[in-house]
Amino acid sequence: MRSVGISAGLAVMVALSASACASSATPNASPTSDAPSAPVSTGLLACSDLASLDTVAGVLAAEPADVVEAVQPSDAVDLAVLTAAGGLACSWRVGAGQQMIGDGAGDWAYLSIEILPGAADDWAPPYAGDTPSEDTRTIAGVDATTSSGETGWRVSAPVGSAWVELSITASGLTSTGSRFEGTPAGEVLDNLATAAETTFSTVGPASATQLAWPALAPREGDATCDGGLDEAGIVSALQYGEATTTYTVIDPRAQPIGDLEDAASARVGAFSCELFAEGFGYTDILVVRDGATIIDGLAAQPDMAAALEPVTLEGAVDGESALVARRMDGPRSPLYLTVGETFYAVSSGDGAQTVAEAIIAQTR
Repeated sequence: MRSVGISAGLAVMVALSASACASSATPNASPTSDAPSAPVSTGLLACSDLASLDTVAGVLAAEPADVVEAVQPSDAVDLAVLTAAGGLACSWRVGAGQQMIGDGAGDWAYLSIEILPGAADDWAPPYAGDTPSEDTRTIAGVDATTSSGETGWRVSAPVGSAWVELSITASGLTSTGSRFEGTPAGEVLDNLATAAETTFSTVGPASATQLAWPALAPREGDATCDGGLDEAGIVSALQYGEATTTYTVIDPRAQPIGDLEDAASARVGAFSCELFAEGFGYTDILVVRDGATIIDGLAAQPDMAAALEPVTLEGAVDGESALVARRMDGPRSPLYLTVGETFYAVSSGDGAQTVAEAIIAQTR
């Protein structure tokens, strides 16, 4: 599923506060006798069951006292959609934190663990560059796929009935100054794989009840870009005149699942409307019906408070909210809003706020 300006969470930290490429997408092997026969907890699994602060510190090359629970701003909406779909998103940070969405500067590193129950059959290997990774290893008896590159390190596998991924992202990976600079080749991925052992060994034997995290009701009906999303009103608001445009519905339910974000979006029914105007560029609108509660948690997260600020939109009514990313992009800055019970994430090279206000005007 195309990201909307940010690779885009929320209830992500609700859970936190409570506590190869295989040649094909082959289902995981059962845990070996070396893995625990039962998960750490007999109740609903929490992030503390998957990784201790000592484990997180070891993965992120830090001291346990330096580890904090935090959502990376660039991943926040994607993690929000995952939790809305009934998944669990856990993430921790060392360093000062990412200050702005899409910013690679600073001194920070994040570890995230993402789980989507009942999605093992949809699993697809993570990408390494432009193609699915073909690097595999066995972790806690599970055939997992790993990837390393400019976007960080990832371990992904179908574990029991769930799709499970662990990832590390850090500043400085495409320049200099990364806290992993000078680390021997393969060591960071080895440490991530060590953390995955506990996660896989806990999730694999877990019961459906232990993986039954809260979820929004999934969208009913078709994904349609009409009504408040009608193309004519958005094109007019952006003042594209006679430009040639194409307007496309991107519905993960209607196409092959390529990654965990696709699987979560398909589960909850999130979809995108993509407008392309020749000579201008793209506008992307992520839509989560009945997902208005998503916005409530965005600015409340430790690192999101610095990355977003409230904005007043023309036509909004009491109870509706809007947040704009603090970036130097001006009108290009991603914007998140609610209209009624729907959550939108808007990215547009020619004015996210203009698009947001057009959506409101066409909805009223």
